[in-house]
Amino acid sequence: MHGSFASIVPFIVIIPVALLTKQVILGLALGLFVGCYIEHPRPVAGLESAITYIGREVGLSGNMSLVLFLYLFGSFVGLLRVSGGVKGFSRWMEARIHSPRGAFVFTWLSSLFTFMAPDFRILTVAPIVSRVFERFRIAKEQVAFTIDVTATPLCAVVPIGTAFVAYMVGLMHTSAHHAGAASPYALFLATIPYNFFAWAMLLMGAFLTFFRFSAHVRTATPSAARTPRRVDGEQGRGLPRLVHERRGAFALEAGAMSFPQDAAVQRGMRRREASDEEVPDPVEALAKRAHPSALNLVFPLAVLLASTLAFTVISGYAPGRTLVQAFVQANAAKAMLEALILTVVVMAILYAVRGTPLNRIMVGFLQGGNEMMPVIVLLALIWAVSAVASDLGFAQFCQREIVQYVPRSFIIPALFIFGCLISYVLGSSFGTWAILMPLAFSLAQGGAGSLAIAAGAVFASGTFGGFVSPLSDNTVAMATVMKVSVMDYANYKLKTALIPVAACAVGYFLLGAMAR
Repeated sequence: MHGSFASIVPFIVIIPVALLTKQVILGLALGLFVGCYIEHPRPVAGLESAITYIGREVGLSGNMSLVLFLYLFGSFVGLLRVSGGVKGFSRWMEARIHSPRGAFVFTWLSSLFTFMAPDFRILTVAPIVSRVFERFRIAKEQVAFTIDVTATPLCAVVPIGTAFVAYMVGLMHTSAHHAGAASPYALFLATIPYNFFAWAMLLMGAFLTFFRFSAHVRTATPSAARTPRRVDGEQGRGLPRLVHERRGAFALEAGAMSFPQDAAVQRGMRRREASDEEVPDPVEALAKRAHPSALNLVFPLAVLLASTLAFTVISGYAPGRTLVQAFVQANAAKAMLEALILTVVVMAILYAVRGTPLNRIMVGFLQGGNEMMPVIVLLALIWAVSAVASDLGFAQFCQREIVQYVPRSFIIPALFIFGCLISYVLGSSFGTWAILMPLAFSLAQGGAGSLAIAAGAVFASGTFGGFVSPLSDNTVAMATVMKVSVMDYANYKLKTALIPVAACAVGYFLLGAMAR
């Protein structure tokens, strides 16, 4: 049975279930059970095997560090919200924008302070610049695009200090553990240049922003300015609806705004009572009452970045190594976790000294961390499914049935295009990466290309869906904040992204051709 058709059955279950239900967690769970019962076809043995796989994979020291990092990262953002840091930073910057070009420059520069997650960036920056650009009568789609292009595409290539990094390194742990690859963080760094779509969109976004939007300002009509289009109207019907545009300040891919998961992780989950009334988000309620202070955002972020760099270099230091070598050889997961623990402690002390009540600090810490649980569950299932697939011989099957018969220069481009289609339907970066990364590793092991190129193509395809899909919670969040039609805005982004997608496919083909 090892390396037979049975090894792909879990993925035959995962992909259709995830696409039909928009629930990647459900698809992964079913795929895990199917794989375990194929391996142990007895009523209790399959269940015990699934539990063993999850416990074993989560219990690995590196994986447990990533789980703790994700929880603490949610706590970090929760503390920022209840402290009034986001509100204070927004007010401080709004008073300093006086021209359309200045507003565009601020939109890009603000990514230095809000790159931790796409939704955190959208809900921090969009309310500021939307009011500013409204004064200059610039088209809302152009404003939204400028913010959006520096959200998901940027978060996907930033190497430190984000929940994206923790999740992506977690996927690389799968490769390091089951494919005998280099250290997970070193492998993740190697994938960054091959996330062609993220880089292409950043370049196109910079060109459009500074050579088209700001040079040829397209003004909105007075009627359009006075009468914003409905987000949940005829065109947006059937799409996920944002109930409160600023309810939560953080989500990994934005969406049901009090939940940090992406659209496909838990799209149906909404904080509603049986009467369909909203249950108040305690973090957001406290954030509204907090005294605005930009220092409460800027100082913790500076501590996080500085300590992350310091701990990373220290963990990789050895006599004779250069600074760059120390950075590459570092135990990044351990360094990021240590930096985050230090930052959270500093934040708690700072906020307490500045008069923030202890109960407010605890609510921000615990509620923020709890909001990361769907992502932690998703990652645990990915690790378990990858382990089952490895034991069933999935890599050997791919090598024998795919790599042997399909021209190798076509495999990575086809993987990228397939991933783009899946991510567009799911509206999810994380979900797409979860589904396709085991396949990418297996194809790479079979000779389709290096692990870095294959993983980079999967990261690129997921970035595409998280950025352009009308089902992406980023798209819904931005359309809601900017008061434009979800479908019109999604189509606007799709038209802009088609050329980069084609260029990326050609790029992956050329990489494959050169490797032959």
